[in-house]
Amino acid sequence: MRVLMVVRLFSPWIGGAERQAQKLATKLIELGVEASVVTGWWFWGTARREVIGTVPIFRNFTCWGMFGVKGLRKFGGYLYMLSLFWYLFRQRHQYDIIHVHLLSYAAFPAVLTGRWFGKKTIIKIANSGLQSDIRRMQQNDMVPGQRQMLPVILGADRIIAINHEIMSELRQAGVPPERIVFTPNGVELNGHCKTDYSLEDKMIAVFVGRLHPNKGLDMLLPAFKHALEKRPELHWQLWLLGDGPFRAELETLAKVLGISEQVIFYGQVTDVSIYLDQADIFVLPSRAEGLSNALLEAMMHGLPCIASDIAGNRDLIKCNQTGLLVKVDDQLDLAEAMLRLADDQTLRQTIGQAARQIIEDNYSLDIIARKYIDLYHTLL
Repeated sequence: MRVLMVVRLFSPWIGGAERQAQKLATKLIELGVEASVVTGWWFWGTARREVIGTVPIFRNFTCWGMFGVKGLRKFGGYLYMLSLFWYLFRQRHQYDIIHVHLLSYAAFPAVLTGRWFGKKTIIKIANSGLQSDIRRMQQNDMVPGQRQMLPVILGADRIIAINHEIMSELRQAGVPPERIVFTPNGVELNGHCKTDYSLEDKMIAVFVGRLHPNKGLDMLLPAFKHALEKRPELHWQLWLLGDGPFRAELETLAKVLGISEQVIFYGQVTDVSIYLDQADIFVLPSRAEGLSNALLEAMMHGLPCIASDIAGNRDLIKCNQTGLLVKVDDQLDLAEAMLRLADDQTLRQTIGQAARQIIEDNYSLDIIARKYIDLYHTLL
C-alpha cells in the first residue's frame, strides 16, 4: 500500500498539522505502509529532496513564495498548485492514495488528480470554530478563487474530522455523513508519566504552543497573577514554551502586571518532555483549537490539565474527571481552576492519571495509525 501525503507546509515549519503528518507517516512506515510526503519549497536553503527520519520528502517549486515577498506570495501559491498537479501526474503510478493534511488550496489539485486518474483522496480537516478550515476557504483569504475550489475539495472520497464540531461543519457544508470519518490526532506513548503529584518548592504551570492571540495568553497572564496573589507562598512560575508573533506583547504585559520574574519565556524547545516532567499543571486557554497536540502530550504525561471549554478540548476533557474546563476569555474562572488544582493534591493526581489512561485507550499514535490503515484498505 502506497500513501502520498500532501502537506502545504512542512519542516522546517513547525506546526500542529505538520507534526501530526510527520509522526503519522513515520508510524505508517513502521507498520509496513509505503508513505511519503510532498510539500511546497517555501523556505530558502531547504533541500528539494530529503529523508527526515524514515520519511521521504519532496518539495515542489513555489518561486516567489520562497522569497516571502508580500503580494508575490499569492503567485507562489498558484505556482505551487500547478507544480503539485504536475508532480501528482508524473508520479501517478507511484502511489495508491492521496492523503491531504489541512483543508487549503493545496487540496484542490490533489482532488482533481484523484478524479482524473482514479486515485482515492482523503482530506484531513484540522481546525474548527473561529479558525475553521472551511470558513477560511470561504473567506478567500489565502489565494483568490479558493472559495470556488471548496466544492471540488469537499468531493474527496473521505474527509477526516478530528473533532465533533468539524463533523457538524462538514454536514452543514453539504458533505454526506457516509464520507465523513471521525479520526482524532494521535500522540506517541513513552515512559514519561507523572507519579509524584506533591508540590515541592514551587508551583509550576506550563503552556506549550504558538504565541498567538488565538491561544488566549493575554487572559492567562492576568489569571496567573490573580492566583499568585491569592497564594504567594506557593512560589508560582509560569513556563511558556513556544514562539510566535505575540511574544513581544506578552513580555510587555508580564512587565506591566509585575510578574515578569515569575513568567519564563523559553521559546521553541526541542524536547517538550523535559519541561512537562517538571511541571505541576498544564494550561491551554485557547479561543480556537482543532485537537491540540500540546494537550494530548500533556495528558499523556499524566499532567492535570486546564483547558478552555471549546471544541476539541471538550472531546479530550471530561470536566472534573480527565481535566478541568473553563470559560473562554474568563480570567477569574481560569485563576480559580489553577487555585483549585494548587490546593488539592488528590484532585491533581486523580485527573492526571485519568488523563493518561484515556490517551492510552483512545489516542495513542499506534491506534490512530491503524485506523488510517483500515480506512485505506476500505477505499482500495
